[in-house]
Amino acid sequence: MKQTQPLRMNYEFSRVYRQGRFISDRHVVLHYLRRGGQKNRLGITASRKVNSSVQRNRLKRLLRESYRQLEDQTVPGYDIILVARQTADEPNLHTILPEVQRLVRRAGLSSKRKQEPADVSGGCGLSR
Repeated sequence: MKQTQPLRMNYEFSRVYRQGRFISDRHVVLHYLRRGGQKNRLGITASRKVNSSVQRNRLKRLLRESYRQLEDQTVPGYDIILVARQTADEPNLHTILPEVQRLVRRAGLSSKRKQEPADVSGGCGLSR
């Protein structure tokens, strides 16, 4: 991840949890806080309810890879934390990636926004 720095310190995570906002989906929770600057900072954790360390580490690898694929589409200047949740099914990259993409879009962190149609009646001189 060339444009993103890691969140490492406990107080950085705590600040995002306390002052930031969050959006959740089935497998992932996205916490974010506007910080300013030229780069994003990313923290990845797994819920303590995920029992096995093998499962926790696998989920964290999936989250890291999904963010890596979306890194170019995110707006810089945010602290972002992705939290993996315990679910009954075993998620893979094909289920995690669309969830992370949807959460990033819903949070307004995506630089690729849908183009809205131009307002034809907006005084462009064509309507008489």
